[in-house]
Amino acid sequence: MPWGDYGNTLFTGFAYPDENNDEIIYIERAGPFVPAIYKKWDMILVSESTRQKLEKSDLKGIQFINTTFKKIVDIDWQNWDLEAEKPRIYPAGGEPENYIFTRKHNAEIAKKMEAIWCLKLDKETLIGRKQRNVSGRNELFIIENAWTGNDIFISKSAGHIYLTEKAKKWFEENLPECIMFREFNSKIATQQEIDFVLDYIKPTAPKVDPFAHLTEKDWKNYQKFLEHATKFIAKSKTDKTEKSKAKSIEKAIESFKNAQAIKPLGKKEQFLFEQLTK
Repeated sequence: MPWGDYGNTLFTGFAYPDENNDEIIYIERAGPFVPAIYKKWDMILVSESTRQKLEKSDLKGIQFINTTFKKIVDIDWQNWDLEAEKPRIYPAGGEPENYIFTRKHNAEIAKKMEAIWCLKLDKETLIGRKQRNVSGRNELFIIENAWTGNDIFISKSAGHIYLTEKAKKWFEENLPECIMFREFNSKIATQQEIDFVLDYIKPTAPKVDPFAHLTEKDWKNYQKFLEHATKFIAKSKTDKTEKSKAKSIEKAIESFKNAQAIKPLGKKEQFLFEQLTK
């Protein structure tokens, strides 16, 4: 695509799943042009005509999720000079995403567009790794003995979209120059290598907030007691008699104890408290 991020935004727009349902994909993009196929994040999106071709293929694991045009803006950039160094029109504010964000939805343009489908990709195939933190794809490999048999897939254990040689050949014949391919390592893994990946993708237990039970009132009281303690410590340094100084320190200690009854003191407050009580 020409024009860097400006061209990429015009070509792909935005695609994202619903917050509560991964089977609902929203599309925000420029119309009326719809690419035959394009990638957004780990999603492959295809036009209606491409979907029909794929359904007639013998590629395994091809399923589709319909998408919803949430926002289509009228920018017929295909009629611009694609050889020019700069786009004919820059977006408001100069940011590429403003081609979409600052324009209104155009229902008439949306009606003229081909439907867009998202490939529902299998993600159960495991991708092995030489170590927990890798520096690039050369340290990753498809675990052949954990492959689900699908010709296009993603994985829970690594990024990228993976295609078999069969799928690569199909796209080269049916959608030439639409996709770039890079070779990826694969091997039959040992059980130890498989176990390592399974441990890597194992969900970590969520951290338990020990103070989740505290109410807004509790937090306000806690802060109030700390403020009182700080005030009494400051007062003790200006008190003119030993008696009044001792009284201020006593009230500071009492305030720290009241705060401590709500939740443990922070490091700084604990240090001050210990200095007062030693």
